[in-house]
Amino acid sequence: MAELKETLSFSALERRLAAMPDGPAAVLNTPRWLRRLSVLGVAGVIVGLAPAVLVQFMRPQMWMVYLAQAGLGLSVVGCGPFVLRSLWVLLRGIRDWKNEQAVQLDHDVGCFRDLANWLVTFPKEQLLEYRRLTLLQRQQLETKVGLLSGGFSRLGFMPVAAALFLLLMNWNRLLAVPSWLALLGIFVVLLYLISAAGALMKIRVDLYDMLLSNAIERKGG
Repeated sequence: MAELKETLSFSALERRLAAMPDGPAAVLNTPRWLRRLSVLGVAGVIVGLAPAVLVQFMRPQMWMVYLAQAGLGLSVVGCGPFVLRSLWVLLRGIRDWKNEQAVQLDHDVGCFRDLANWLVTFPKEQLLEYRRLTLLQRQQLETKVGLLSGGFSRLGFMPVAAALFLLLMNWNRLLAVPSWLALLGIFVVLLYLISAAGALMKIRVDLYDMLLSNAIERKGG
Protein backbone atom coordinates (compact mmCIF):
# COMPACT_ATOMS: atom_id res chain seq x y z
CA MET A 1 0.00 0.00 0.00
CA ALA A 2 2.92 2.34 0.60
CA GLU A 3 3.74 2.11 -3.09
CA LEU A 4 0.27 3.37 -4.01
CA LYS A 5 0.65 6.40 -1.78
CA GLU A 6 4.00 7.43 -3.24
CA THR A 7 3.87 10.81 -4.91
CA LEU A 8 4.46 10.93 -8.64
CA SER A 9 7.55 12.96 -9.49
CA PHE A 10 10.41 12.82 -11.91
CA SER A 11 12.74 12.33 -8.95
CA ALA A 12 10.80 9.22 -7.90
CA LEU A 13 10.83 7.94 -11.48
CA GLU A 14 14.57 8.54 -11.73
CA ARG A 15 15.19 6.68 -8.47
CA ARG A 16 13.33 3.66 -9.82
CA LEU A 17 15.24 3.79 -13.09
CA ALA A 18 18.55 4.04 -11.24
CA ALA A 19 17.64 1.06 -9.04
CA MET A 20 17.00 -1.20 -12.03
CA PRO A 21 19.86 -3.40 -13.27
CA ASP A 22 21.25 -2.49 -16.68
CA GLY A 23 21.44 -6.06 -17.94
CA PRO A 24 23.86 -6.91 -20.79
CA ALA A 25 24.01 -3.22 -21.75
CA ALA A 26 26.01 -2.59 -18.57
CA VAL A 27 29.14 -3.16 -20.66
CA LEU A 28 28.40 0.17 -22.37
CA ASN A 29 28.55 2.02 -19.05
CA THR A 30 31.90 3.74 -18.77
CA PRO A 31 33.42 3.06 -15.33
CA ARG A 32 33.53 6.08 -13.04
CA TRP A 33 37.33 6.12 -12.91
CA LEU A 34 37.45 6.07 -16.70
CA ARG A 35 34.95 8.93 -16.95
CA ARG A 36 37.15 11.00 -14.66
CA LEU A 37 40.18 10.15 -16.77
CA SER A 38 38.29 11.20 -19.90
CA VAL A 39 37.43 14.57 -18.37
CA LEU A 40 41.11 14.92 -17.47
CA GLY A 41 42.04 14.06 -21.05
CA VAL A 42 39.65 16.63 -22.53
CA ALA A 43 41.05 19.25 -20.15
CA GLY A 44 44.55 18.20 -21.26
CA VAL A 45 43.66 18.85 -24.91
CA ILE A 46 42.53 22.38 -24.04
CA VAL A 47 45.62 23.02 -21.89
CA GLY A 48 47.90 21.62 -24.59
CA LEU A 49 46.49 23.90 -27.28
CA ALA A 50 46.24 27.02 -25.10
CA PRO A 51 49.96 28.02 -25.34
CA ALA A 52 49.71 28.16 -29.14
CA VAL A 53 47.10 30.89 -28.66
CA LEU A 54 48.90 32.66 -25.79
CA VAL A 55 52.09 32.97 -27.81
CA GLN A 56 50.26 35.30 -30.18
CA PHE A 57 49.79 37.83 -27.38
CA MET A 58 52.81 37.20 -25.18
CA ARG A 59 56.50 36.71 -25.70
CA PRO A 60 57.28 32.97 -25.99
CA GLN A 61 58.58 31.60 -22.70
CA MET A 62 59.72 28.22 -21.50
CA TRP A 63 56.74 27.76 -19.19
CA MET A 64 54.51 27.75 -22.26
CA VAL A 65 56.40 24.76 -23.59
CA TYR A 66 56.08 22.99 -20.25
CA LEU A 67 52.35 23.79 -20.15
CA ALA A 68 51.84 22.43 -23.65
CA GLN A 69 53.80 19.27 -22.84
CA ALA A 70 51.81 18.78 -19.63
CA GLY A 71 48.57 19.17 -21.58
CA LEU A 72 49.74 16.64 -24.16
CA GLY A 73 50.62 14.16 -21.42
CA LEU A 74 47.26 14.61 -19.70
CA SER A 75 45.38 14.19 -22.96
CA VAL A 76 47.15 10.93 -23.80
CA VAL A 77 46.77 9.50 -20.29
CA GLY A 78 43.13 10.60 -20.04
CA CYS A 79 41.82 9.83 -23.52
CA GLY A 80 43.93 6.76 -24.30
CA PRO A 81 42.15 4.26 -21.99
CA PHE A 82 38.74 5.58 -23.04
CA VAL A 83 39.53 5.15 -26.74
CA LEU A 84 40.92 1.63 -26.23
CA ARG A 85 37.92 0.55 -24.16
CA SER A 86 35.51 2.04 -26.72
CA LEU A 87 37.21 0.06 -29.49
CA TRP A 88 36.98 -3.12 -27.42
CA VAL A 89 33.26 -2.56 -26.71
CA LEU A 90 32.63 -1.81 -30.40
CA LEU A 91 34.38 -4.97 -31.62
CA ARG A 92 32.65 -7.06 -28.97
CA GLY A 93 29.28 -5.61 -29.95
CA ILE A 94 29.86 -6.31 -33.65
CA ARG A 95 30.70 -9.92 -32.86
CA ASP A 96 27.77 -10.72 -30.55
CA TRP A 97 25.18 -8.06 -31.43
CA LYS A 98 22.31 -10.44 -32.31
CA ASN A 99 22.36 -12.42 -29.09
CA GLU A 100 23.12 -9.40 -26.89
CA GLN A 101 20.34 -7.36 -28.47
CA ALA A 102 17.76 -10.11 -27.90
CA VAL A 103 18.84 -10.65 -24.29
CA GLN A 104 18.83 -6.92 -23.60
CA LEU A 105 15.34 -6.46 -25.05
CA ASP A 106 14.02 -9.35 -22.92
CA HIS A 107 15.57 -7.71 -19.87
CA ASP A 108 14.14 -4.26 -20.72
CA VAL A 109 10.61 -5.61 -21.22
CA GLY A 110 10.45 -6.78 -17.62
CA CYS A 111 11.93 -3.56 -16.25
CA PHE A 112 9.62 -1.30 -18.22
CA ARG A 113 6.62 -3.42 -17.30
CA ASP A 114 7.39 -2.85 -13.61
CA LEU A 115 7.68 0.89 -14.18
CA ALA A 116 4.44 0.97 -16.16
CA ASN A 117 2.63 -0.94 -13.41
CA TRP A 118 3.76 1.74 -10.96
CA LEU A 119 2.82 4.66 -13.19
CA VAL A 120 -0.71 3.43 -13.91
CA THR A 121 -1.53 3.72 -10.19
CA PHE A 122 -1.63 7.52 -10.64
CA PRO A 123 -4.53 9.51 -12.15
CA LYS A 124 -4.50 9.94 -15.91
CA GLU A 125 -4.70 13.73 -15.60
CA GLN A 126 -1.50 13.74 -13.57
CA LEU A 127 0.25 11.51 -16.10
CA LEU A 128 -0.85 13.81 -18.92
CA GLU A 129 0.47 16.83 -17.05
CA TYR A 130 3.87 15.22 -16.57
CA ARG A 131 4.02 14.11 -20.18
CA ARG A 132 3.31 17.65 -21.36
CA LEU A 133 6.28 18.75 -19.27
CA THR A 134 8.52 16.15 -20.92
CA LEU A 135 7.46 17.35 -24.37
CA LEU A 136 8.17 20.95 -23.41
CA GLN A 137 11.55 20.00 -21.95
CA ARG A 138 12.49 18.07 -25.09
CA GLN A 139 11.60 21.01 -27.33
CA GLN A 140 13.63 23.38 -25.15
CA LEU A 141 16.62 21.03 -25.13
CA GLU A 142 16.52 20.66 -28.91
CA THR A 143 16.37 24.42 -29.33
CA LYS A 144 19.14 25.18 -26.85
CA VAL A 145 21.51 22.48 -28.13
CA GLY A 146 20.67 23.43 -31.72
CA LEU A 147 21.54 27.07 -31.08
CA LEU A 148 24.82 26.18 -29.39
CA SER A 149 26.12 23.32 -31.51
CA GLY A 150 23.70 22.56 -34.34
CA GLY A 151 24.20 18.98 -35.55
CA PHE A 152 27.64 18.79 -33.96
CA SER A 153 26.55 15.96 -31.63
CA ARG A 154 26.38 13.60 -34.62
CA LEU A 155 30.17 13.64 -34.81
CA GLY A 156 30.45 11.93 -31.42
CA PHE A 157 33.96 11.74 -29.97
CA MET A 158 35.56 12.65 -33.32
CA PRO A 159 36.17 16.36 -32.51
CA VAL A 160 38.15 15.46 -29.37
CA ALA A 161 40.02 12.76 -31.29
CA ALA A 162 40.90 15.28 -34.02
CA ALA A 163 42.18 17.79 -31.45
CA LEU A 164 44.22 15.05 -29.76
CA PHE A 165 45.62 14.02 -33.15
CA LEU A 166 46.63 17.64 -33.75
CA LEU A 167 48.58 17.63 -30.48
CA LEU A 168 50.28 14.32 -31.23
CA MET A 169 51.26 15.42 -34.73
CA ASN A 170 52.98 18.50 -33.31
CA TRP A 171 54.35 17.04 -30.06
CA ASN A 172 57.87 18.34 -30.73
CA ARG A 173 56.80 21.88 -31.76
CA LEU A 174 53.64 22.59 -29.81
CA LEU A 175 54.12 26.36 -29.81
CA ALA A 176 54.37 26.34 -33.60
CA VAL A 177 50.74 25.24 -34.04
CA PRO A 178 48.88 28.07 -35.85
CA SER A 179 46.78 30.07 -33.42
CA TRP A 180 43.64 29.73 -35.56
CA LEU A 181 44.07 25.96 -35.57
CA ALA A 182 44.60 25.85 -31.81
CA LEU A 183 41.52 28.01 -31.26
CA LEU A 184 39.52 25.76 -33.54
CA GLY A 185 40.68 22.70 -31.60
CA ILE A 186 39.66 24.23 -28.26
CA PHE A 187 36.34 25.35 -29.73
CA VAL A 188 35.38 21.92 -31.07
CA VAL A 189 36.28 20.28 -27.75
CA LEU A 190 33.98 22.69 -25.90
CA LEU A 191 31.24 22.08 -28.46
CA TYR A 192 31.65 18.34 -27.93
CA LEU A 193 31.12 18.74 -24.18
CA ILE A 194 27.97 20.82 -24.76
CA SER A 195 26.62 18.38 -27.36
CA ALA A 196 27.34 15.33 -25.20
CA ALA A 197 25.58 16.83 -22.18
CA GLY A 198 22.58 17.86 -24.29
CA ALA A 199 22.32 14.45 -25.96
CA LEU A 200 22.37 12.63 -22.61
CA MET A 201 19.65 14.90 -21.21
CA LYS A 202 17.50 14.41 -24.31
CA ILE A 203 17.85 10.62 -24.14
CA ARG A 204 16.62 10.70 -20.55
CA VAL A 205 13.68 12.95 -21.35
CA ASP A 206 12.71 10.65 -24.25
CA LEU A 207 12.71 7.72 -21.85
CA TYR A 208 10.43 9.61 -19.43
CA ASP A 209 8.11 10.43 -22.32
CA MET A 210 7.94 6.81 -23.50
CA LEU A 211 7.12 5.52 -20.01
CA LEU A 212 4.46 8.15 -19.40
CA SER A 213 2.92 7.61 -22.86
CA ASN A 214 2.70 3.88 -22.21
CA ALA A 215 1.01 4.42 -18.85
CA ILE A 216 -1.48 6.89 -20.37
CA GLU A 217 -2.27 4.43 -23.15
CA ARG A 218 -2.90 1.66 -20.63
CA LYS A 219 -5.32 3.94 -18.79
CA GLY A 220 -7.24 4.57 -22.01
CA GLY A 221 -5.61 7.89 -22.92
